[in-house]
Amino acid sequence: MNRLSSSQSSYLRRAENEPIDWYPWGDEAFDLAKRGDRPVLVSIGAVWCHWCHVMAHETWHDKETADIINERFVAIKVDRDDRPDIDRTFQESVQALTGQGGWPLTVFMTPDKQPFYGGTYFPGKPKHGLPAFKDVLLAISDLYRKDRGSVERIVNDLKQHYVYVAPLRRPIDPGYPSNVIEQMYTGFDTANGGFGSAPKFPYTEALLFLLQTYESTGSKRAWQMVDTTLKHMAAGGFYDHLGGGFHRYSVDARWTIPHFEKMLNDNALLLSAYLWAYQLSGTEYFRQVSAEITDFVMRDLAREPAGFASSIDADIHGEEGAHFIWKEQEIREELGDAADAFIKAYNVKKDGNFEHGKNVLFSTGENDKSQFSRDKKALLRARNRREKPYKDMSIHSSWTALMTTSLARAYSILGEQRCLDYSVKTMDFIMNSMYLDGTLYRTYTDRPAISGYLEDYSCTIEALIELFAVTQETGYLDNAERLLNDCEEKFFDQDQGGYFFIQAQDRDDAARDKPATDFTVPGSNPQMAINLIKLHYYREKQDHYLDRAQALIEGFFDMCREYPLGHGTFFGAMEYYINRPDTIAIVAPEKEGMELVRLVNSQLIKRIVMLDYGQYRHRPAIFEGKTKINGNPSAYFCREGKCVLPLADREDILEMLKRPKFEKED
Repeated sequence: MNRLSSSQSSYLRRAENEPIDWYPWGDEAFDLAKRGDRPVLVSIGAVWCHWCHVMAHETWHDKETADIINERFVAIKVDRDDRPDIDRTFQESVQALTGQGGWPLTVFMTPDKQPFYGGTYFPGKPKHGLPAFKDVLLAISDLYRKDRGSVERIVNDLKQHYVYVAPLRRPIDPGYPSNVIEQMYTGFDTANGGFGSAPKFPYTEALLFLLQTYESTGSKRAWQMVDTTLKHMAAGGFYDHLGGGFHRYSVDARWTIPHFEKMLNDNALLLSAYLWAYQLSGTEYFRQVSAEITDFVMRDLAREPAGFASSIDADIHGEEGAHFIWKEQEIREELGDAADAFIKAYNVKKDGNFEHGKNVLFSTGENDKSQFSRDKKALLRARNRREKPYKDMSIHSSWTALMTTSLARAYSILGEQRCLDYSVKTMDFIMNSMYLDGTLYRTYTDRPAISGYLEDYSCTIEALIELFAVTQETGYLDNAERLLNDCEEKFFDQDQGGYFFIQAQDRDDAARDKPATDFTVPGSNPQMAINLIKLHYYREKQDHYLDRAQALIEGFFDMCREYPLGHGTFFGAMEYYINRPDTIAIVAPEKEGMELVRLVNSQLIKRIVMLDYGQYRHRPAIFEGKTKINGNPSAYFCREGKCVLPLADREDILEMLKRPKFEKED
């Protein structure tokens, strides 16, 4: 047994019986490396990562490999979900050295934490054009012992990669989001939806930008990309047709064969995408997918006392997708006479459409999730009798906040009260059990651990603002501003602008990243810009928050314009700034007023909604001079302080809430 057995990370604990003398990241390991003048081997992965498990089986459990590592290296294992700071730094290093990145990430470094070689997956024996890891280890060890000058040259070259150059601020061009839509369209797969070819990721933040822009401008090209992509993804094997929710990505261009991990963060973002698509189009298929995702989340990811499990593994005993795939005969045994129609609809083959004669369920041209509902329930019951893949019960504050936001939206758009109840319960848990003494913690298993990163704060602020919009309880805005002030102290660069990923107390010269790219979560700096715009209107703080948002958008523009598809959140922030949200000020008794709040939230993506039912000690300025018309609940539609005549008739209010929409499907 190595030193990982007491870790809070389930990924690290799963390596406790490997024959390698693993250390967690920390001074103990690096001090040992300095004393013995040995290079450091760092393996970065995650509990949900299929190829991490493959490398563990082939390499880390191999005694000959372990003996080489234990004799010649100091070995450290890192959970990228717990320590994204370490992962981000060394992903950049390995990409600079090799042009590749991903997980597992394998990094060789000096005892003073300077990387000099790396890669991703290395096999136990030579294959796929890759050398056996034993040979890599011996070569690296010899290089470090016999040619230290080459190691130092590589280190010095990499240090130049970390030299920070402050970006120039570029004025915001109001027409630029239209350019982004055209750039995204050049990589759009018109036949299958999505962007690029295989492997295919959903690029959900880009879809959210397109949906937001469609609401503002009615861009038919934006809607075409969203509509085609969402329909093809939900029909393919990328979607779990029995249990709801999405797998991590598709290995092919047609969304048929997935990588089978199911991730909390991915499903949180995709839930918002399908909710917004239903909100804007009224397409029943999008409502059905949204409802099935919420069923999956509440059934399989919600945990006690609150929060969500982080992921569900792809593998069981080394067989990828074992829990999710079917032999044709298994389906026939469960469905009997109804099997033929289901088998045809979901492309099941006698010899299998996947590995080992088994099938991934996917549909061609599906437009109604309610078809075969009885058969799906029967197969889900049968599937639940199987051994289940490992579920990581760790709570991650950023991912949990993303799902909290999406479930609050599900309440507004689908009317699911359980979604709001659990969102409120989860946010209470975050603020009471994961936010302690002015620090928001990154993870929670049986106690909070690891000081949070910028993404943890930005995602939680977003969730708090959304919960205020839904509940009108001002405590959520108070806490949002509290965390915003923490970000000012812990993350903001007072000299050059922008928010660092890592708190000031933990930063060094190699950890000065200011995230704007969408990765496992939305880009944190543009997400902060959107948060600031919303708080500008909700808190009426003159222009301080708006100026900060503008500076973030102008400062990160040069970085983000090179790759629009990977910066959907940034261009969403730009669009939010250009096409400002309406403020809907409602004056009404509490019950009737909350009904109007729900109506507004069910119709608009971008909105500032506030209700006055007499609860304010100091009435917000937006309500100055506003009263109920003839004693009836009344809604005032305002933009930049200018309001139209108040409306009291529900149909009139609905008419004002209309945004660009295509005709609903028959």
